[in-house]
Amino acid sequence: MGFLNSISITIRKHPAFRRFYFSFPFRLLLLDFKKNLLLLLFWLFFFGVITNHVSPNYGVAFLFLGPEYFNKISVFSYFIVGFSCGGFIMAYNIASFIKNAYRFPFLASLRSPFMKYCLNNFILPVLFITLYCFKIYFFLNGEDIMSTPAIFLMIFAFLSGICLFLIIAFTYFFRAGKDIFKLYGINQKLDGKQRAEKVSLTGERNPMLIKESRDWYVETYFSSPSKIRLVRSVRHYKKEMLKDVLKRNHHAAFIFQMITMVTLIGLGFLGEINAFGIPAAASLFLFFTMFLMLFSSFYRWWGGWSTPVFIVFLLAFNYIHTIDLLSVDMAYGLNYDTVKADYSYKNFKKLDNSRDLYERDIDSTLSILNKWKAKNTSLSEPLKKPKLVFINTSGGGLRSSLWTFYTMQYVDSLLNGKLLGQTELITGSSGGMIGAAYIRELYLQKQKNKIQNYYGEKYDENIAKDILNPIAFKVATSEWLFSMQYFTMNGHQYPQDRAYAFEHRLEQNTGNAFNKQLSDYKLPEAEASIPLMIFSPSIVNDGRKLIISSQGVSYLTQNIKTDKINYEKLFDAVEFSRFFEKQDASKTLFSSILRMSATFPYISPVVSLPSEPRIDIMDAGLRDNFGLETSLRFIKAFNDWIEQNTSGIVIIQIRDKHKNDPIEDNPSKTLFQTLSRPMGSFYGTLFDVQDYNQNLQIQMADTWCKSKIELINIQLHNETNDHISLSWHLTNKEKKKLFKSINLPENQDGIKRIVELLK
Repeated sequence: MGFLNSISITIRKHPAFRRFYFSFPFRLLLLDFKKNLLLLLFWLFFFGVITNHVSPNYGVAFLFLGPEYFNKISVFSYFIVGFSCGGFIMAYNIASFIKNAYRFPFLASLRSPFMKYCLNNFILPVLFITLYCFKIYFFLNGEDIMSTPAIFLMIFAFLSGICLFLIIAFTYFFRAGKDIFKLYGINQKLDGKQRAEKVSLTGERNPMLIKESRDWYVETYFSSPSKIRLVRSVRHYKKEMLKDVLKRNHHAAFIFQMITMVTLIGLGFLGEINAFGIPAAASLFLFFTMFLMLFSSFYRWWGGWSTPVFIVFLLAFNYIHTIDLLSVDMAYGLNYDTVKADYSYKNFKKLDNSRDLYERDIDSTLSILNKWKAKNTSLSEPLKKPKLVFINTSGGGLRSSLWTFYTMQYVDSLLNGKLLGQTELITGSSGGMIGAAYIRELYLQKQKNKIQNYYGEKYDENIAKDILNPIAFKVATSEWLFSMQYFTMNGHQYPQDRAYAFEHRLEQNTGNAFNKQLSDYKLPEAEASIPLMIFSPSIVNDGRKLIISSQGVSYLTQNIKTDKINYEKLFDAVEFSRFFEKQDASKTLFSSILRMSATFPYISPVVSLPSEPRIDIMDAGLRDNFGLETSLRFIKAFNDWIEQNTSGIVIIQIRDKHKNDPIEDNPSKTLFQTLSRPMGSFYGTLFDVQDYNQNLQIQMADTWCKSKIELINIQLHNETNDHISLSWHLTNKEKKKLFKSINLPENQDGIKRIVELLK
């Protein structure tokens, strides 16, 4: 109490400090801390983002500091982000005005009350913009992609975007906003003379202002950016007049909100147009702008009841999403209009006991293996057995896509195309499988003479292009409600949601490389023209694997007969092509197969499949991030053939982080860190646990595998304190670091060993 009293005395004795403490801008800031925590949380989020304290592992800060438009950091990208930031600032001002204006009756006596309110509500926006500009400078300077004058040009573009939106908004409010002089024909000059009063600077608070302003006493305000004025009493106005002025300004703000929200929703219908693939940072600003406007609209209509009404609205909105028509995210090409597949133990047992199916798939794959052998047997050395190559690639968003593609491209170039020719199977998860699928498709195109080679830098650039911008735009403008656009393919209708945005952008980036059906790869794989690719996304309902291949691979899902062990069998995998045969599984777009294997939480939606009960599909990394488990099952199924026809097995594991990461420090924890540690540790060590389990599987393989296995790791340099973002967007600096990782001594040793084994 003594400390607070000393502050109070200091305020009274020093007029300058008193003017600051009781100034309108500072009182509005205090009001936010006391009454408007939701608004502060939004600002806290954005401050945390630009300082890289919010989701640092996912590179969210880089979306704001180095935004891309048409795959380039440019004046236009910063201008668009600035324009969207201006929208958020205006939404913040509107929400604050609607909630707080009644606490300051003197506003109603000013010319353009809302604009005066915005002018004085500047502290948080100005702090944010200033910090943002400094962060942009240091980020671009660190990226080393442009000169200092060019960096300042980017900052100027960002500020110009903010200013343009504010100019548009203030032009509207200047025309639509009402003040007491316009409404009641009061002469401002005469009124000013009539109520001219001296305000004491002796340290005593004005009792009349205290009475008028309740507990939020204000003495000074900015009448313009360069002028500070004293607050005057409004006791000579009728309360009804003051309330009417504020009410009409609320109405003008509400109309502006509605126009903005309808405009944003309308923009969502233009997402396919490349020009609307705005930076993800701009979309995030738009999303929070939409949310702020929605909440403040509720407050305008319901006042103190706005929070419970808003909660009821969210509950109703939540219930609406139980309607399949609005909430189901689909795999394109799959038939959702026919009878649903029976997802039951009865059906599992039926498929597991189908030995004819098993034998047919074994024979079919043996035919592929024999063709593979013939292709890889030298005419000059017909008795020399080739090495059987497996490629296992890890998940990890765009960094894994680029790392896998670049590694395979690099090694294949050293072997003059022999790596892909000698690879029999590619497995793994998420981004890594996208990169592997891209180089496999290019390898196929080269065989058809559609391209000369797949070693050019342009292919690296293609797979490294941003995928996040159109997804974020879709979420910000329309999908926060539910998908309102649909498209038709093969006579079936599908939602044009962020999943569509993901696949559409991936197709654009890669020159429509994946605009094929799953069945389109059946013949090239059967002829051993390209390696087999087996995807294994996870079924959310029960953790089973969904095994996806253009070939019949029931031997990867059926239980192996045991002679010495009696136990209750588990059905841990389902074969996609057979299980959803009546739902046209073979017609599923290959881009949707890739998406199912790379379902990143909150970015690409969980895919629902036409079964009863409905099953949802998530990232393959939940069960087998590196694909090793699938590779070992394949090896076991063809153990005898591999022993007789190959000189051994080479498993190349392309990883987005080191297998043996440094052991991190474990400092003392805060209470919140202690409470969150159990779940945090589970998710943080998920892939480490998989490594431990697969290490055991490799050791156990020594007891049954009849051929020698050599497992070689090619690992991305991705340490904890200087990591590459787990995202669908990479910065220039991150790309450079990724390319340099191929030259790490351990990677060069591994590549040298691969070349020795395959030459």
